[in-house]
Amino acid sequence: MFSNDDLTRLLEAVSEPMRMQMVFLLTEHDRLNVGEIARQFRISRPAISHHLKVLKDAGIVRSEKSGQEVYYWIDSQRIVAALRALADKIERSTSSETS
Repeated sequence: MFSNDDLTRLLEAVSEPMRMQMVFLLTEHDRLNVGEIARQFRISRPAISHHLKVLKDAGIVRSEKSGQEVYYWIDSQRIVAALRALADKIERSTSSETS
């Protein structure tokens, strides 16, 4: 279900500390808009938007426009499935090494 490229994109997205902090923030809320997210960090709104785009492209967050605001939330089912797929790949790799 998840290609190596999909898993790499996910891991690269969260390897940046600011994006990981955004993930942690979003896990504490149902959904937040860019302004609400930006108030938690000392970087510009355009920088926040860039980080959110990377997270969205990696399938970590989803978004929806409501009026003039775009709201973001964690796609927890996809993240869990991707991490399980990664764990399965690693487990299969290590079990074939020991066989």
